[in-house]
Amino acid sequence: MIFGCPASILDMSKMFMNAICATSIGVIFSLIWLRYMKKKKIENTKVFFYNPLSEKNCKCRNNLDINCIASNCSITNTKEIIYCLKNATKSIDICVFTISNELIAHVIITAYKRGIFVRIIVSNCILLHSKEIKRFQNIGIIVKYQNDDQNSFMHNKFAVIDSTWLIHGSMNWTRQATFENWENFLITNKESLVQVFSENFEKIWLTI
Repeated sequence: MIFGCPASILDMSKMFMNAICATSIGVIFSLIWLRYMKKKKIENTKVFFYNPLSEKNCKCRNNLDINCIASNCSITNTKEIIYCLKNATKSIDICVFTISNELIAHVIITAYKRGIFVRIIVSNCILLHSKEIKRFQNIGIIVKYQNDDQNSFMHNKFAVIDSTWLIHGSMNWTRQATFENWENFLITNKESLVQVFSENFEKIWLTI
């Protein structure tokens, strides 16, 4: 007499094994995908334009209210720069013509006081003696500027945050640029761009 498992039990065992195999394969592919996505950083780029005619009478022009809710207020663009600086966890490298925007200066100083490594390069011009630049120097932030040719200017306008984010555009970080000029800037984490600007910041820093 030959004994064996009923067909229904064999079928159930087969289905159970298939389910285990399918689940295992699914888990493996999920782990591979998660690891791939972790390595592959999602690129994010935003572009902003300033229009000096949009909010000529906005009250925040006088009190620099970062929470201004006017629909076209220029301060909403500047807020993006401020948020990017506020989110720094390691370093802020700034290379701009000058800094005289009180809001931006305040967030830079706050970042430095909470331990962020801050380096600033500005142009050697009359604005080198602005109130904001003096505040940076007084608390210990290293500020460099070119001192070789009075007829040339360090005219770059960019910043690299945590070697991960780039702020770059036409605007100087001034009140004039914020409220009076037609300006633009972008914020991006595109690795190829961040790397190029980081490398050139180091070259300028070591040169001047």
